[in-house]
Amino acid sequence: TMNKGIFMRFLLLTLLILGFTACDTKKTTYERNMGYGIPWEKDLDSAFKKAKEEKKLLIVMAVSDNCQWCEKMKKNTFSNPKVAKKLENYVLVMADRETPSEREQLHPFKHVPVTFFMTHEKETIDELEGYFHPEDFLEYLTDFEKE
Repeated sequence: TMNKGIFMRFLLLTLLILGFTACDTKKTTYERNMGYGIPWEKDLDSAFKKAKEEKKLLIVMAVSDNCQWCEKMKKNTFSNPKVAKKLENYVLVMADRETPSEREQLHPFKHVPVTFFMTHEKETIDELEGYFHPEDFLEYLTDFEKE
């Protein structure tokens, strides 16, 4: 019958459209935040693994989309040459506040940016809330490494 044929074509077209939009997945935290020459790991799992292999601590920066202070921290602080040199001693990774699988691996927090210093066993050693100027962050790293 005519109506059944039209309905089936409509249904098929609808399924095709839905299928294509489902393929348009949200970019990963890494893809949305990479840049400024900072050597971020692609995800938390690979970062914890690398930290264990290289016997390094992790710096996990908790971020969210449209966070101006997060962007400023990456652009001004983490990419500062003196800070970048110090960061070579750590494995760097970002976690998205809005992604439960990432947020749940961290000490509870509300605001971003938050910079966590962690072991490969996911133990939080320290955390810094908010934006830090390069000089202040460098001073903190120097003190942190003395402890």
